[in-house]
Amino acid sequence: MNKRTKHLFIIALSCFTILSCKKETIKSIPTTDSTSIRTEALKTDSTVLNPVDSLYTLVNKSVIGTQFLTKSSLAPRIKTLLGTNYDEMVKNWNTETPFEKQENILHAWGCKQHDCSTYSYDLFIDVKNNKINVYKFSESKLTEFKEDNFDIVLKDAFLKDFETKKGNAEVK
Repeated sequence: MNKRTKHLFIIALSCFTILSCKKETIKSIPTTDSTSIRTEALKTDSTVLNPVDSLYTLVNKSVIGTQFLTKSSLAPRIKTLLGTNYDEMVKNWNTETPFEKQENILHAWGCKQHDCSTYSYDLFIDVKNNKINVYKFSESKLTEFKEDNFDIVLKDAFLKDFETKKGNAEVK
């Protein structure tokens, strides 16, 4: 092989290699609503939660450990519900209780570390009705956030615990 043929062969091989390594472009992005998830996402991201199928698996798990407030499929709904209070809740959710279940209601509680009397939050999820309520206790003031103005009815231990918190915070 002469020198010119070798150069042409190397150039052709280089061009072929470059063209074969072309990046694949995404032609369309699938859309989902706020309550559905693609199954591929479940295989790769264990923190993504489908509210209908897997909320009950949260029982006895930590909000922080599951990254529920930031990475679950309900996180955008919580952010919309709380508005400007969302970042404060995420920042101050340092000390917590794991999720508890009573009938179709899930509950978790979190507060600012070493200062629960200043910032404390109760998160309730009605799985059956697919609604969220968040109660913020801040300096003897209670602020209620109810998705679609839906009032989750608290009973038994949840109601007793909530009433105790209101009394301790001196909220009327």
